[in-house]
Amino acid sequence: MKRSLLLMLVVASIGSVFSSCKKNSTSYNTNPATGTQMDYQLVATNLSYSVTPATPGLTCSLVWTSGFANPDVVVFQATQKNLQVQLKSTNTQQIDVMSSLAVDFGTFALPAGFYDKTSLKMDLDRNGASPSFELNGQFTNGATSVPVMLEINDPVVIQTDQDSVTISNDSSYDAVTTLDLSTVTSGITASMLLNAQLTNGTIVISDMSNRKLYDMVLDDLNQHPWHCWFHHHGHGG
Repeated sequence: MKRSLLLMLVVASIGSVFSSCKKNSTSYNTNPATGTQMDYQLVATNLSYSVTPATPGLTCSLVWTSGFANPDVVVFQATQKNLQVQLKSTNTQQIDVMSSLAVDFGTFALPAGFYDKTSLKMDLDRNGASPSFELNGQFTNGATSVPVMLEINDPVVIQTDQDSVTISNDSSYDAVTTLDLSTVTSGITASMLLNAQLTNGTIVISDMSNRKLYDMVLDDLNQHPWHCWFHHHGHGG
């Protein structure tokens, strides 16, 4: 009789654990019908920066003057009251990452409340003949300047680090992911660029040209914990 009672208590305890786990794993995976508007943006920063010179004392730099990305899928993840939240959006709009006015290229609808452990993940991919990500600029080595084009044709995952945000009904929000371009080419030195293969006088970094440099950039794009921050503004502005 004691063994039967003990077994019943164990079963009841296990059932309670499973019930608790199930409650805490509740999630919603599509935009609710109503909610506060959250637009998302992708913005390049640090467009001009120094490069480790091949000759000590020589001024070397990379200056990026134009660039775009082709976001394919954007995923917002967070927790709210111990519940997992995941919203997904698809996109076909090319983004000018250096626009003086950041471009919204999609919207989530979020119920009001506090969201913790938030992240915004962007999958970049080719759109027809257009690459996933491209930058154009100049490499300067002392008095010499050479055009540079970075063309990423592989899929890229821009994974942000985590932050928290409180969503209210009287504001709308921008979720802004920033790409520090000095981080995109971290580890690439002036010596590497000086020894790079030229295509019609341009240093082309792509899957077909200067592959070692391409792999370094692709790894930095995929592995770096990029930052996402939330900007809120009233419905009137």
